[in-house]
Amino acid sequence: MTSPVSGLGIAARAMRGNELRMAAVANNLANVSTDGFKAERTFAQLLDAAQGAPTILSRADTTVGTVTDTGAPLDLAIDGEGFAVVSTPRGERWVRAGAMSLDPANRLTINGTPLLGDNGTITLPLQYDKLTIQPDGAVLVDGAFLDRLRLERAPAGGPELVREPQGTFVPGAARESLGEADRNFRQGALESSNVESVSSMVEMLGIQRHHALLERAIRVLDEARETAASQLGKPV
Repeated sequence: MTSPVSGLGIAARAMRGNELRMAAVANNLANVSTDGFKAERTFAQLLDAAQGAPTILSRADTTVGTVTDTGAPLDLAIDGEGFAVVSTPRGERWVRAGAMSLDPANRLTINGTPLLGDNGTITLPLQYDKLTIQPDGAVLVDGAFLDRLRLERAPAGGPELVREPQGTFVPGAARESLGEADRNFRQGALESSNVESVSSMVEMLGIQRHHALLERAIRVLDEARETAASQLGKPV
């Protein structure tokens, strides 16, 4: 037998959902200037009609942000789908490229994590004149081929990407490597965050208004229960 749905329970679950939505929007706004950041979008799903309120789920919005030329040879953007692959202590992770740097071992890194090519980490010689990264990911040092950057994506219909606090994504067990013809690395460019600050602010205001209405509903329901409890025991 299905237990009756409590109005207070529904409101409480809805408020919890609003908290999750607000956290996602706040994190999006905090990263509006973070290169390559992918917004987190929330949506409601009614998993069980008996619960009375929808469950809030989220997913990463992989829409490509605006790609802007910088002219800096260590800036790298992906003008299209896919993720570059880096090596972290937690295993391989996906990133949307960004500002590269060289670590003490002269390896190409993003945010301190080594970029991976087909042959592993990419180590540059101690002395060179020109670093070139071609659209297909080929890394050339003074015109000589060194390695080719990996570019991967999740297969269509696969599980949602798992985002980490560091801004990296955990690749799923099923992962596809993009062919050279489908790659579009852009050296000397950076991809902006795909967060739209104005629409995110509007969304935040909507969540706050909804939260205020739920608080009011909880107060009314609580007062109604108190009134009912106090009146039921009185003689007619």
